[in-house]
Formats: sequence, structure tokens, C-alpha cells
Amino acid sequence: MIPAIAAAALIFIQPEPEAERTGRIEPFAGIVVDYDARAVEVSGFVPIDAHQKSTPDVMIELIAEAHGVRDFEALIGLNAEARQVHAALLLLGLEPGSPGFLEAVGPDEPLKRVDPTGPELLVRFRYEKDGKTVTEDPATWVKNSETGELFSALKPRFYFGGSSIREFAGEEWYMARAEGTVVGLCTFGTERGGTETVGCTPVLSPHADMGDPIWFAVNDRIPPYNTEMTLVLSVLERPATQEVEDEAVSGSTEE
Repeated sequence: MIPAIAAAALIFIQPEPEAERTGRIEPFAGIVVDYDARAVEVSGFVPIDAHQKSTPDVMIELIAEAHGVRDFEALIGLNAEARQVHAALLLLGLEPGSPGFLEAVGPDEPLKRVDPTGPELLVRFRYEKDGKTVTEDPATWVKNSETGELFSALKPRFYFGGSSIREFAGEEWYMARAEGTVVGLCTFGTERGGTETVGCTPVLSPHADMGDPIWFAVNDRIPPYNTEMTLVLSVLERPATQEVEDEAVSGSTEE
């Protein structure tokens, strides 16, 4: 059973203002806050097997998942809790905005799509490939099941919305913990509240009957099952530059 999480838990309290910090700290196991790079690094692994000949089509609905709730449809499974990722972003001095959500207005009306708000983040994966450390854009690891167009063609942007907190049976729950939704590709929130700690635009439904594309893994880009990877969430001080867009097209850089 998933334990309830109080909204007033210590890790959600904004840290007191202090002198500008430098260097790297590990506030939680598997999470590094890099003050100089303005980034949070979270250890994880490839939770899907995109190389089985008998099951070549792997549907993807999330960039990053935690707690094993949706590991079968995410590109990276995290070795940390959703609320710890939230807290690490707070340690960078970021203020969460609001998570995105979808609302069904009526049977003959289009979905109401509400974008996430908050500090913008650059989302990347870092891992070892052919003996080298590479950094890749996960948006190039997913394609439209009908057209083959990469998710990166939609120019997705990611925002620290912070997930929502809902009350069940008199207790408060951090919804990214309950749903496993740390970094979205699709948006699982409803008018009752968003669920992604880091939300994505455009806001897309995970339900096939809503008319949005179904997203599949680009198998030849996905590392083998259980490969160790690091999710890197970097603060974007301004809108994505042309250099970032060029990197998204290639999908990979070496270090």
C-alpha cells in the first residue's frame, strides 16, 4: 500500500535564504544537486525492453517514472522518490508553478488543455554508450505511432509545476508519488489537479480515444533493459536557444 504523504512534510518547506552556494551535494540517495551547473541529477535505469522481437512496439507515456507505478511506459525509472526530486529542485531556489491538466468539457467539445507553469527545465539523459559518456534528448527516443514523427518535432518544453496534493480518506497525498509521474510526456492530471512534478507542453492525453497520437519507443535509440542512466534537469534561465534546438535534432552529445 502506498503511504500517505503530508503536504507539510519537511522536504516541501522552501529552504531559508542563504548565501549563494557552489559545488555539488547529495541531499538524498541517488540525487545530486549541482549548484554551479544549476541542475539536478537523478540516478535511474532503463525500465523497458525495446529489443524483444516478439514485442517490438513499446508504448511510451512518460519521460521519467518513480516508484514502479508506470515503469512499463516510461523511458527512465528513477532510484528516488518523486517528492525528493521536488525537494532537490527547491534546493536550487526554484519556486514550483502549477501542474498541467486535462478536462473533459462535454461529449461534443474538445478537451480543455491547461499548460503547466513554473521554472523551465531542460531534460536530458546521461549514460555510457560504446565506452563514452553521452547526453541525449529523450524527446528523440519517442515517435508518433502512425507518422513516425519524433516527439522532439513538437518542440516540447518542460516546467517545474510541482504536482498537486489531493486528500483521500482524510490524508494528503503528493500525486506524483501516487501516479509515478515525475517527468511527463503525456499529461495525467484532471481538473482535480495535475500529477507531474515536471510537466510537458504541448499537453497531450494518454488516452487513445481522445484523438492525440500514440507514442512508441524508437527501439534503436533505447539502451538495453536495465542500463544505468542519469536524468539531468537543468534550469533554463531563458527560452531554449537555437543551440539547444540543434542538439534536440541530433539527440546526442558526447562528453
